[in-house]
Amino acid sequence: MLTSDVTRADLTTFPSTDRILGWIDDLASLGHRRTGTPQGRASAEYIANAFRGAGLDPVRIETAPTPCPTVHQQHFRIDTAAAEVFWINGTGRREKLGRFAHRVEAEVVYLGHGWEHDFDRVDVAGKIVVCDIEFLPSSATAFLEGNPRAEVYDPEDTLHEPRRKYDIYSPNNWPNNYFYAQQRGAAGFIGALQNYMDCYNYNEDYTENGAVLGVEAMTIPGLWVSRADGRIIAEAVEQASRPTVGDLCLDVEYELKDALNVHGILSGQSSDIIMVHSHHDAVFAGAVQDASGVAEVLALAEYFATLPSEQRPKTMMFAATDTHFTDYVGHAAFLEERDAAKHRIVLDLCIEHVGKEVELDEENNAIETGHVEPRIVYVSDETGLLSVVKNTFAAHHLGRTIFAPVAAPDPGYDGPYEFRPDEVISDAYYFAEAGIPVVSLVCGQMYLFHPSDTIDRVPADQLRPVGMAFAEIAIEAARRL
Repeated sequence: MLTSDVTRADLTTFPSTDRILGWIDDLASLGHRRTGTPQGRASAEYIANAFRGAGLDPVRIETAPTPCPTVHQQHFRIDTAAAEVFWINGTGRREKLGRFAHRVEAEVVYLGHGWEHDFDRVDVAGKIVVCDIEFLPSSATAFLEGNPRAEVYDPEDTLHEPRRKYDIYSPNNWPNNYFYAQQRGAAGFIGALQNYMDCYNYNEDYTENGAVLGVEAMTIPGLWVSRADGRIIAEAVEQASRPTVGDLCLDVEYELKDALNVHGILSGQSSDIIMVHSHHDAVFAGAVQDASGVAEVLALAEYFATLPSEQRPKTMMFAATDTHFTDYVGHAAFLEERDAAKHRIVLDLCIEHVGKEVELDEENNAIETGHVEPRIVYVSDETGLLSVVKNTFAAHHLGRTIFAPVAAPDPGYDGPYEFRPDEVISDAYYFAEAGIPVVSLVCGQMYLFHPSDTIDRVPADQLRPVGMAFAEIAIEAARRL
């Protein structure tokens, strides 16, 4: 139940489940929404038109020149066998811009997990290094151990059921094994994904993690392969009576293209702004990542546009950012635009990944568990909204949720990036780092970089409750902040 200091809103006019699902379907049907592509532009224009249709004014698409990659060619062969491969995002790049063509025919060495001591026993200079990539197990228990202030809302007590799930978003032996290979003069890197889905589609860019090792760029070419192909490669190397030669090709080009950030305004009684946002770019169809989040933003825009301005104590901005997969350059540009326009954002409400939970079977096939993916909701301490958020989620029966209070970042820190347990791991990260308080919902499904992220992964029954919960949080925040 909501506590007495939180007022329930009239949500009868909130968009229907079918309407929200329709937005997701439309966006996912674009095929992908990569930054700087025609599909990315179609996505931005679709959102802008939806904002205009809801009555937001003004609505703008802001551009930000962003280094965008195009992979022209990629392959890896050993003996006569070719593996299916996917470019390791950020690798093979010597400068911010340019075309970087790599063709390496060299001895292949297999180093298991590729910990530092594995590199100490082998000279990898001029060779292609193959490492098994092991992600850490993912569970609510593990998250709570690393976030002692976090609280759980799980009335059906399902979060602690054992699942074969892995955290594909946090470092383990990857990416340091890549950086060790580069530092020791390797000519190329192959990562065999051991406890991902049995495939080769993975898309995190870990360039910034090299800073603590003194590495500024991921210059050697890198390719992902599946666990099955990784085993074939490792056996070929280990059973060969003489050095095994591999053929690695990567031709990647970085060009400046326009990232497209979309936003629209609903004026209120104060010029202070409550922002509601998600990101609209996607690697594949991206129904969950992040058509689901954008659809919630559109639903909230439509709902608040039905209210007279006198019922909006704060001005509201609804936004869809770009560059989630290209170094967040567009996010930084979006913040600069807000500063230039003297927009004072007092709160960012960020919604990402309303999707079903999967786990892996013994063959690394993704199996739906029958639950939604556990939600993490980051709440900045300075908002004073933690109790509001908790009670609102309970009122809308949004179980399987972990509430993670986060402190404001140290504004004086200017050293290399180092992960902090007390930080916002979502598209709201750069807003939080800029000093904007956030309430940010994010889920870490294992399929977010995979072609199986289709509309079938969206739990339709969750769409309206999530949107309505954020509507009430926004209303209460506008009264309090």
